[in-house]
Amino acid sequence: MTNIRCVVAAVGSCLALAAPAWGQSNIDAEADPVNWLKAYLGGAACVVYEVGPSGFRLEHVTENTEVQFDGCRMVLQQASVTGAHSELRTFRIALAALDTNAVTSSEGFPLPEGWTSRGDVPTHTITIRASAGKPVIEEQVDPLDGGTPRSYQTDVVTLLVRHEENASQIVRALTRVIEMCRTGSSR
Repeated sequence: MTNIRCVVAAVGSCLALAAPAWGQSNIDAEADPVNWLKAYLGGAACVVYEVGPSGFRLEHVTENTEVQFDGCRMVLQQASVTGAHSELRTFRIALAALDTNAVTSSEGFPLPEGWTSRGDVPTHTITIRASAGKPVIEEQVDPLDGGTPRSYQTDVVTLLVRHEENASQIVRALTRVIEMCRTGSSR
């Protein structure tokens, strides 16, 4: 698995891939959702924008997500830089443990009350949620600026994406992989 240790290098490549994935796709997301996600999720889930409590106090945010699969175990890695803080979050998700309605998309992205954003902001938030709030998702946070690594169990993962088409295709592909894992028809 490729580690995302250098966010800056990833940003350059993901900006080239940030156009809607449906426009680039040579892989059928329905027939081969695993390879479609490996090829296109990283570009769709690469965001660079500014956010803060006012237009005069904005911090630069860069986030890139990569995905790998080991059978029905999905590993998402999110590298993010917010201002001077950078970290790598790794989520290990047993897909067969999720319900088929575990993946949803909503318009926009969460901001604290009164905050503002500018730039090429995310248009949609994809949420992967374990059933009944069961914390079955392993999360590891590795601060890349000298902090202590931490591990958690969680019940939710969010991905910020640009373009409604990307959000829709990612939800369909992840849902298809979950269906395949639950029925035992994945590779």
